[in-house]
Formats: sequence, structure tokens, C-alpha cells
Amino acid sequence: MPDSLPVFSEGRPAPRLEIAPPTLAVAMPTAMVLVDYALAGLATPTPEPLIVAEELPADLVRASHPVRAVLAHGTVLRDVLHAQLPPEHDGHTSWPALRRWLADLDDDRILGLVEFGAYACLTYDQPTGPDDPAWRSPRNVAGMRGTRVALRRDVMAVLESWPVPRAARRSSELLDPASVRDTLLELLDAIWDLWVERSWHEQLPALRAQTTVGPPPPGCGGAQWVSVVTGLRPEAQYAKAADQARRVTLVPCPGLGRSLSLLRDEDDIWVVYSPAYEPAPEAGPDASATSASQCRRPGISVGRLASLAPAMRALGDRTRLAIVLQLLDHGPLTMQQLVDALQVHQSTVSRQVAALREAGLVEVDDQRRIAVDRGPVRQVCQTLLDALE
Repeated sequence: MPDSLPVFSEGRPAPRLEIAPPTLAVAMPTAMVLVDYALAGLATPTPEPLIVAEELPADLVRASHPVRAVLAHGTVLRDVLHAQLPPEHDGHTSWPALRRWLADLDDDRILGLVEFGAYACLTYDQPTGPDDPAWRSPRNVAGMRGTRVALRRDVMAVLESWPVPRAARRSSELLDPASVRDTLLELLDAIWDLWVERSWHEQLPALRAQTTVGPPPPGCGGAQWVSVVTGLRPEAQYAKAADQARRVTLVPCPGLGRSLSLLRDEDDIWVVYSPAYEPAPEAGPDASATSASQCRRPGISVGRLASLAPAMRALGDRTRLAIVLQLLDHGPLTMQQLVDALQVHQSTVSRQVAALREAGLVEVDDQRRIAVDRGPVRQVCQTLLDALE
């Protein structure tokens, strides 16, 4: 008889692994999050939020500051929209329809959204769950639970923690549902007009194509599923959450570049990502007469030439090309050194460096210096030389 019994490990059901159709209920508030990052001077995964932040009217930026704060950049709005917009609603693919849904929220539901946002901000570092009497879920946000006195106290605490200037005075704006509704819609309208409308319509076919990705490999875990579909390795906390989830659903969305964003609802998580996307070439007057395969030189595939598009677009701008040449000549430089060398505004350099990072042409080292990644630059040059032979 053996000296000891075998050791058994507790098992858990394998997670359900899915890809959801693209939806503006996720895309619009995600864009709001990224624009708010840009307004706060934080890094964004693509340059578009920086451009939007520069184009937003100053009075709208000021007016929307309390709303952006209490909605945690926009993540709270995303949680609620994702949980509550009916599956068959036209708002998933139409901004006017989604806008009408938001505009039709009554005053009590708007205040409930503000109250839930304050709750989410104030309990961000305090794990709670369904067993906690104070626990709130985006699925059950339907109106205010507490009093206006408690709501004023909580929103003031949120505004002070961000910080929003004159928090005590501006907290009253968040107790006026008409003001919250109008300001939020004006901000989202601007983000749609300045950025999302074009990206959404251009990329929608590529986003929808993600739902045709084949089934997960046998024995695939949540974190592995994220990597298989997105080509990205999630950070440790995301990987752990994905492996422990009951269901992992990937949601394609424009604007995230090489970043991932996580929505969580009890034991289910949704991972928002942007698939690799290349815009279709614009058709010229003679496009039907000559195909791409007829135009390419022997030995250089269309796919190989097409792979140069992000780098070529990035290098096609005079300021971005000047940045790359400056870095090639002088090695890694700080943002301020680039500003001094090129004699352009710092916001311009920041925006163009962000575009070069998105194209994979520059990196930022541990000392916050920008350096050229010579591999992709060399690949572009070599491919063009090969095509000329």
C-alpha cells in the first residue's frame, strides 16, 4: 500500500472564448477615454486622440471636465452602455441612434449614471463583489439609490481627487441632469465628428471580419486566446484575469493600436482591441484597367509591398521625416531636444512622435528618450531597393 494518497488539484471549467461584433457602445466611450488621456497629457496608443484634444473648443474642455472625471475618463459610460444597450439596438452601428438612446435617458437615470460613476471612482482600489451590500453593477444602474446630499458629497470627493479646479462649486453641475446630458452629448458629438466617424466607417469591414476568426485551439486558455486573436501578449494582470474568467470575449474597436483595454463584469471579461488594419487603396480613373498584380515587379509580392504602408505614411510627413533623420544623425534624444533641434512647437513634436511610434519606427527608452528602431526603417529601404532591381 502506498505511503500517501495522490494529491488532487481542484479544477475549474474552461472559459468560454468568443469574439463579439464591433459596437459603438464600446467604441465611442473608448474614444472618450483616449481623448481624456490626451487632455491630461497622458500617452495614447495612436495619434488621433492628441489631434482631437487640440481641436476641441476650450470652453467644451472646461465644461466637460467634471463629467469626464466622474465617469472615470469614460470607462464608466462604457461599462453602462455595454451592459444596457439592447442587443438589437441600431445604436451598436449608428451614432445618431446611440445618441438618441443617451438623449432619451430621463433625469433620474442620468443622476444614477453620475452616482454609479462616483461609486466606481471611490471604490476603484477597494475590491467589492455581489456579497457586499454596497456593491453596484453597470447592469443595474437605473436611477439614484441614495440622496442628493450623499451624491454631492461623493462627486465632490471625486472632483477633488482628480483634481478638478473649484471642486466644491463645480460639483453642483453634476447634480443638474440636463447639464450632464447636454455636456456629455456635446463632447461625444465632437469626438465623433473629429475622429470616430471616419475611423468607424473605414474600418468597419475589417472589424466585422474579426468575428470570422476560427475557433480557439484545443485547450486554449483565456490569455492565450487574447494573444491568438490580437497578436498581443496581455500584461500579467490581464493574463491572470483572462485565465480565471468564466467567459473571455474579444471586442474589436478602432483606435487602440497595440494596446488592450479590459471590461469586467463579475466572472466575465471583455478585452477591447484594434485588429491590424490597412485602408483599401483609393481607386483612380484607370484603376479598373490595371490590377495590383500587374503593377508589381516580379519577385516582390503585393503583401510585402503593402506591409510598407504604415511606415511609408509615417515617413511621408516632413516633420516626421525630420525627426527620424535627426535621431539617425544624433542618436536617442529627449522630446525637448527634438523641439530645440527642429524649432517646432512641443505639441507638434509629441503628436508626430506618437505617429512614428504607432508605425513602429521609433521607441521610447527607460530614460524617456526617443530612438529610431532601425530594423523597420532598414526593411522599408531594402524592400524599395529590391522593387527597383
